[in-house]
Amino acid sequence: MNRKLCVLLSVLILCVAGLAGCGSSGSSTSDSVSSSDGTLSKSEWVGMLGDKFGYDEYESTEDIFSDVSSSNSYYDQIQACAEWSILPETSQFQPDDSATWQYAIETSVRAIGIDKLNNSDVGVTVTEDNLVDFFTAYIANVDDSSLSLGLSETDAELILGYAYDYGMNLTLVEKVEYTYNEDVYETDANSITLDSDGVTATITDGSSYTEGDIIYVEPSEENAAYAIKVNSVNGDEITYETAGMEDVYEELQITGTFEGTVINVESAEGIEVSMAPGTPEQSFANVSYNENGGISATGVKVSGNSVTYTYNKDQVTFTAAVSDIKVTTDLDYGILSGLKKADVTVSFDDKISLEYTADHFGKTIPLGSVEVVLGSTPLTLELSLAVNIGMDGEASLVYTSTVVANVNYQKGSGLGKSVSNNDATCDFNAQVTVTAEPTIKAELRCFGRGIANVKVTSGVVAIATIDIDYLGDEPMCIDLYLYVPLRWAANEDGCIMTSISSKLKASKTVWDSETSQITMRFHWEDLVLVDACTRGTGEEIETDTVDEDGDPYDEYKLFDFEEIVFGIIKVTTQKVTLSVGESAVVGVLSLPDGYSTSDLVYSSDNTSVCTVSGTTVSAVGTGNTQIRISTSDGKFSASMAVVVTEEYIDTSGFNPL
Repeated sequence: MNRKLCVLLSVLILCVAGLAGCGSSGSSTSDSVSSSDGTLSKSEWVGMLGDKFGYDEYESTEDIFSDVSSSNSYYDQIQACAEWSILPETSQFQPDDSATWQYAIETSVRAIGIDKLNNSDVGVTVTEDNLVDFFTAYIANVDDSSLSLGLSETDAELILGYAYDYGMNLTLVEKVEYTYNEDVYETDANSITLDSDGVTATITDGSSYTEGDIIYVEPSEENAAYAIKVNSVNGDEITYETAGMEDVYEELQITGTFEGTVINVESAEGIEVSMAPGTPEQSFANVSYNENGGISATGVKVSGNSVTYTYNKDQVTFTAAVSDIKVTTDLDYGILSGLKKADVTVSFDDKISLEYTADHFGKTIPLGSVEVVLGSTPLTLELSLAVNIGMDGEASLVYTSTVVANVNYQKGSGLGKSVSNNDATCDFNAQVTVTAEPTIKAELRCFGRGIANVKVTSGVVAIATIDIDYLGDEPMCIDLYLYVPLRWAANEDGCIMTSISSKLKASKTVWDSETSQITMRFHWEDLVLVDACTRGTGEEIETDTVDEDGDPYDEYKLFDFEEIVFGIIKVTTQKVTLSVGESAVVGVLSLPDGYSTSDLVYSSDNTSVCTVSGTTVSAVGTGNTQIRISTSDGKFSASMAVVVTEEYIDTSGFNPL
């Protein structure tokens, strides 16, 4: 199809759809779920259960059940659910027996997790003896007479939908318990000042430390918790290196649901930061300072628990926003036992809006990262954002959804992982073809070290086909097929989990052009929306969801998108103030995977204010400028603001003793 043959189309589409199988969460419903004589076997039920909750990875090298071999179509799910203690059977599973309502309800509650339920604010103790009672009282109402009946696929989807939605929306009671190692000392951010070089610091509260001490700096609304190990002491000056979980804690247990507090925003090159009044300057990277020391307000806006990135070039204007960030975690770590368990659920609202007019455009645009502190814990959540934008013709859209992603590890079991995309809405106006796919990576971290991460790609893809009768008198037909993609990857980037086992990573395409559960189709004749095509049989000509090779429509191939690889250069400070003649060293905290500090290139935007040699910045004249730190290939960059003031000259005549 020649997409440039399209004519201007102005039709407003409003579609509101949700993830099939999701019911009301957090409360019981008065409507009984209807039962029927079902045909699902236990194997089939456990296959559906494992797929829904993400239990399809296992660690065992042997068959757990003597009557279930690897030839069983649902072997992976049965093995994984057995390892997670979801199945009550021991030596034999009896895979061909019918699955009853009672069996399905009890295993679905175990899939949520009995310990997790008892750590929540449900207000009731869940045991093996009251699984059904709990389900019917708190998740969905079921007639007792249905419990012994067989299970249909429709019944199974309802039970799973209610249970999954309830589990992903649990609120856990906050609990932080820990045992420090020896020579660990607590302090706050006001008691220590880290220099820009990343290796020296000044103790400002008079505390005394010795070589080998670990200083733990508590989190606040302005900074995440961090820990350093003292290497040398000279009065109030120390040298240090970064400390990790194993340096600070002998044991650490953190459970709870936390409302995220944004403390730091880093933007990609070309997307500057806009700071709300009263926001601490140190919370932002790539901040531009004008001649009067003011802030250049373009690009990123932060308001409470919401971050919005704005992009306006290449004939594209779009905003991408993340808000209502919540993290539910159940973490248990020991210095001798390592990571015993880590159950992490991240939820957030995402929104993208765009305007575009051109013939053909396809680009992967990195936006930046957002650091979120989780209450008084040493944990942080880092969200990294990028977006695929592809256009043919003219388009505008506003897309919103709620994403819930879960990564669940328990020692001795496989990896549980799932992603849902709920309450998706799209206000769409397009001429032909558009792809707008925000991709967000969420990583749970402790002292800068990743524990687990999940990457989610969603958004909107609209495919159009045009049928024009050039020589006849038939109307021009345009068919549009709109769908919401959903792809995810768990622990794609290295973290504590992948250091335990390479099996603790996975990826999956949940929805593509053929399988998306959120779809719309439209047909126009001579730019008029109609119910059915009048050409030929009078039936609507449906847009083909496969390409010319018969493969599912691939927006990556059409728009030449690169696979999104997240990475950012993090420096020790976002702003340094110097007097003329002074110098400072730029310290780098972290780099994208595959790069070393030897790959970095440093430059000054204004050499009349400051110069840079290697990692050393020297102030030569008053003013404000930026130091740019980039990888040698130019793919990643960061900046540090430099403010240079006049050299202080004492004219008081006072002579110190």
